[in-house]
Amino acid sequence: MLKRLRNSLAYILRKSFLIVTYIYALLGFVRVFVSLDGLFNDYDSFGAKLRISVLILFGVWLLCIIVIGLIVLFTRKRKVVEGTNGKAVYVMYGDLFSEKIVSRSVARRNICFAVNRCFDTVIDDHLIASASVHGVAMSGLYKKGTYTPKSLNKVIQEAISPAARFEMLTKQQKPQGNLKRYEVGTAVDISISDRIHYFMVGLCGLNQDLKAETSREEYCMAIQRLIEFCDIHAQGQPVLLPIIGGFLSRTGQSEKDLLKYIIYCFMINKDRINQDVYIVVRESAKDTVSIVDLN
Repeated sequence: MLKRLRNSLAYILRKSFLIVTYIYALLGFVRVFVSLDGLFNDYDSFGAKLRISVLILFGVWLLCIIVIGLIVLFTRKRKVVEGTNGKAVYVMYGDLFSEKIVSRSVARRNICFAVNRCFDTVIDDHLIASASVHGVAMSGLYKKGTYTPKSLNKVIQEAISPAARFEMLTKQQKPQGNLKRYEVGTAVDISISDRIHYFMVGLCGLNQDLKAETSREEYCMAIQRLIEFCDIHAQGQPVLLPIIGGFLSRTGQSEKDLLKYIIYCFMINKDRINQDVYIVVRESAKDTVSIVDLN
């Protein structure tokens, strides 16, 4: 809790100061019509009046800090971009794969996440990190018996558009896994059930040491193509995504900065927001990623 407040301290102070400024501006306007001298009848000296004014100012500011601090602590969801037809982009804390993120009345959830550009399916903490969103998503499918790594790989490869560009790697360039590396931003729609679809977008490449690599240009391209893909394939149903490129993707950027960038991309693509979009920040990141301070 303290870490979360400290992380948003600049926002809390800035917002509270702004509110105090508005309050004093309002009092200045009221004073044009109503005399406030009666408030200081018991204090004749200028110094006494000044001290009382400063104490009132400090008290109001402290109250604003407390209120805004509580808002920061208890805000779990907020709208950040208004789309079309009443649809919007929201940022919230939670579990990307939880049914509680959206109403149970929706026809289906479209869950987006980044994968490596070879679309590997083997979770061995080399090709795919078990703790990554990619790893958690596929582990869930394997545990439920929905797919095996081999059958899922077959489904993904068949789902990729025949027009998608790719390059063939050698075993020296990538010792394990699939060798067909698709261009950044290549995405697939995999139907998990009638109510869940996975949108996988190729983001990072794996080098000869199987370490993820992503340039800034590739990241920007991947986010733009993901937004376009969701617009086409979501069919008006909610889209859920994590902070793409955060956590274990090795983009070299903080999750807070990546979140701001993703929101910015949706802002300049408002005409493509034809379904509600939920950017889900993992619970373990609440102390470092504020959904309130996004400036």
